[in-house]
Amino acid sequence: MSKLWLRRAVKLASYLCLYVVADGAALAHGDVAPWNAAAALSFGLVARLGPGWSWAALAAPVLAGALGGELWSGPGAVSVRAVAEAAACAGAALVLRPHGVERPDLGRLRTIFLLFVTTIAAAALIGAARAAVAGLDLWPAVELAGRLILAHMVAILTVAPLVVIRGLPRAWGPVRLTPSIEALLQVAALAILAWEVFGRFVNQEIHFFYLLFLPLAWIATRHGQPGAATALGALFAAPLASDWLFGHHDPAVIELQIRLGVLAMTSLLLGAMVSERRLSESRMLARQTELAHFQRLNVGWEMASALAHELNQPLTAAMNYTQAAQRLIAAPSPDLARAGAVMAKSVDQIERVGQTIHGLRDFMRKGELRLAANDLREMVEDALRLVSAEANAAGIGLHAVGLGALPPVMVDKTQIVQVLVNLARNAVQALAATGRGDNPTVLVSGRAVDGVVEVTVTDNGPGLAPQVLARLFEPFVTTKPAGMGLGLSISKSIVEAHDSRLWAENAAHGGATFHFTLPLAVVDA
Repeated sequence: MSKLWLRRAVKLASYLCLYVVADGAALAHGDVAPWNAAAALSFGLVARLGPGWSWAALAAPVLAGALGGELWSGPGAVSVRAVAEAAACAGAALVLRPHGVERPDLGRLRTIFLLFVTTIAAAALIGAARAAVAGLDLWPAVELAGRLILAHMVAILTVAPLVVIRGLPRAWGPVRLTPSIEALLQVAALAILAWEVFGRFVNQEIHFFYLLFLPLAWIATRHGQPGAATALGALFAAPLASDWLFGHHDPAVIELQIRLGVLAMTSLLLGAMVSERRLSESRMLARQTELAHFQRLNVGWEMASALAHELNQPLTAAMNYTQAAQRLIAAPSPDLARAGAVMAKSVDQIERVGQTIHGLRDFMRKGELRLAANDLREMVEDALRLVSAEANAAGIGLHAVGLGALPPVMVDKTQIVQVLVNLARNAVQALAATGRGDNPTVLVSGRAVDGVVEVTVTDNGPGLAPQVLARLFEPFVTTKPAGMGLGLSISKSIVEAHDSRLWAENAAHGGATFHFTLPLAVVDA
């Protein structure tokens, strides 16, 4: 509990210090501070931590007014400002945090649109309240309100997302940065263009402003919404520093604010699209892994009955060898040498059973892509061993040729075995369904070509109909009465995850032929 209160105290202290500094810098500007980030900090804090922190947004303007002298000269104006900011931040937090979520997910487009709406509403409330207590006539008050609304909108759009995503500075713990060359180039590009726009050509025609879209788009597409929010927060410091050092004419300030607001909205939308796309891709990959695992289980259970029959033969042989060895040992003149040889044969049969069981267990395990150097011949042998029971029951021959001299491939062994099982099993079932009597055979071969290994699985069955061949790898497309139509689709996804490809064609002899490539393993010199 003490650590929780300490963290909250640090957050509050960091927020109040930043608010007072931002507000103090704004007071030095005069009536309207065009780059005042104080209210934006309150907006981001309450949106991140929840409406329960609205009291902090109420206390911060009072503290800043007391330290800056405003509270003593005009307590009414400070009170109205504090209430307006607290109410605006609380309302925005209620909209951005539906169902009490931990914090707004700015990586979603829907949340970004809500951010735009709440930003306009909050800026309007704060700007109108401050203009109302300024003691001006109607039209000057309206003009002041418009300028305040624009200033707060720009500040919230550029500063608040950074507070929502990154949080406030912490008082402990070192900052660990591991910048890449690309990140350094992005920072350099943003800094150079910010200097060109806000430094060299201050109060002149802004020719180069739209070049700022380039580094911001680069950052957003590479780092998603966190990168876009960080870049916008850093960029907000550029006009603030320029205004502090050089001063801006009012027309230049308004033009810069409008352009910066458009830039912030565009960057946030782009960052949300990138983050949303990456989230969708990760979810799709996770579901693809789940689907592949389910398909392996489905195939495994179907093979279990055939494997039981297949395992019966070596187990029976092992039992016979063991009984023979017992008789040799129990004889009046034990022949221990012959008994040892018989027991060795029994061990061979038991090892054969173990290899089959372990192969099936590894085949059905669930896991992520684990790349390693693997021997293709071993993987083909494992796959054919799993399919052999079904093939033997149907009288279909399984053969592998041309695999011994191939170099190792960099693959996930379990997943490639799954591909081989799917292809070989499809071929076996197609041959069994046609009832061909002219030596039905499934042949697996391989060759090294153009820096990859090409694996071919072919049969001497009837081949594939043109309408089936055109849609063969689409999900739920199957020629089997009880098939799911997922095996080839999953196989294609697995092969493509290895930066390779899978395709099919009809062989010249009338059978179906499936080809897929695998990357070569890198051999250390």
